[in-house]
Amino acid sequence: MSISLDPPLDTDLDLVSDACQAHTTEVLGTDVLVAIAAGLAEVSSPWDLRPGESGHERHYERVLATPSYEAWRIFWPAGTGLDLHDHGDSGGAFAIVAGLLDETSVVAGGPEVRHLRAGDVSSFGPGQVHGVANTSANGATSVHVYSPPINAMTYYTQLSDGSFISVRRDAGDWDSTA
Repeated sequence: MSISLDPPLDTDLDLVSDACQAHTTEVLGTDVLVAIAAGLAEVSSPWDLRPGESGHERHYERVLATPSYEAWRIFWPAGTGLDLHDHGDSGGAFAIVAGLLDETSVVAGGPEVRHLRAGDVSSFGPGQVHGVANTSANGATSVHVYSPPINAMTYYTQLSDGSFISVRRDAGDWDSTA
């Protein structure tokens, strides 16, 4: 198959490639992350357990990776969640594909809980602390987008005086086998 351009392209493709590479480390804004998460959720299917996967453990897979952002699909069985955490220097957004999830955000005055259902999108900035849980009786699937791609997560706990302290830092290399 051949493609001919009429009129012929008179742009130096090496210059275009260099310009594209200069922008590949761009950090995307919240509005763009929300749009990507919502779009991916719209075309994603609820998680189907694969042979050997437990229906009682959270599963995830990276579905898209670029130098500027990455996207993950996560399955949340009933009763599972992720404790209060941040995403380091990454901002993000997530959209619910199927099921129900609760997001707890740490805001001035204490935790704030949002109940999210299929089609809902939530976003957060770099360093913002939140937790996600499936408190329903059925599994849930969500799509999460981070920019820049995540390189660390810090986990927190709330003290009796209402303050929060970090209890663990995960600087792992996440892959789709967990």
